[in-house]
Formats: sequence, C-alpha cells, structure tokens
Amino acid sequence: MKWKSRRAVSQIIGTLFMLAIVVPIGTVIVTKGLNQVGEINNRLASGITLESEKGQEDIVFEHIRFDPVSKQVTISIRNVGTTESTINKVTIVKMETQELIVNDQNISINVQPKIGLTISEIGNISVAQWDDPIYRDAEYKIAITTEKGNFFEISARPFNT
Repeated sequence: MKWKSRRAVSQIIGTLFMLAIVVPIGTVIVTKGLNQVGEINNRLASGITLESEKGQEDIVFEHIRFDPVSKQVTISIRNVGTTESTINKVTIVKMETQELIVNDQNISINVQPKIGLTISEIGNISVAQWDDPIYRDAEYKIAITTEKGNFFEISARPFNT
C-alpha cells in the first residue's frame, strides 16, 4: 500500500480560517483609529476657535483714580478688541514691597467691544487711605484677567495717573 501525503487541513481552508480571524480584528482596529482621528480633529478645531477669540480680545486702561481720602480705586477701561470680554479677576500689587493690595477673584464684568467701562466696586482693599505716606509715593501694578485667559496690566502711582 502506498502512502499518500495528505494534510489535515487544506491550504484553502487554512487561508479562510485566518481571514475569518484577521478581518474582524482589523476592522475593529481601523474603526477605533478613525474615531480617534475624528476626536483629535474636533479638539484641534475647538482649540483654534478659542485661540482666535483669545487673540481678538484687547483691553486698554484709560484712567486709574486713587481716591485720596478713602481706599477706593476707580479703573476706567475700554475694550478695543472685536470680541466680548468678561473680567474675572482684578489685582493690585505694591511694587516696592510686593504687597498684594487687591486680589478680587469674585467678579464677572462683561465688556462689550468698542465700549468703555468703569470698575469702581473693588472688594477688600488693604490700605488705610491712599494719601497715607506709606501708599502715596509707591508704584502699583494693576492687572485684570479675562475669562479667556488674557492678562492686561498697567503701572500707576496715586495722584500721578
């Protein structure tokens, strides 16, 4: 009797079996990859929009008034940008000693484009009076931070702005 060389599984069945395994796994991998690429594109598109709006925001300080007989500060600003701005934080720092005079984070002031605004209600100012010699001759850094993350600042001296 002659022995024939037989295989247990023919090459065609083996190939079909491998295809039956590889195709579903490949489909899952390709689908996941395409979904990830779509999410990345969406994140980049929203980030570009936010950055372009951030670049359109521009605020100019017009006048700073330190009331000599009280501890009030009046800040006049103008939104010269092309997008609405929301001020979230106002800080005033005495430059010589780095004393934090104002750190008002509990505000939400909307400033429309091409419109001026006066901020007079600033909370917790830690000076006795602006005409006190300790504060009268000092220089102050006044800064505002907007909702979009922009930071605008100016240096001012009482009775000289």
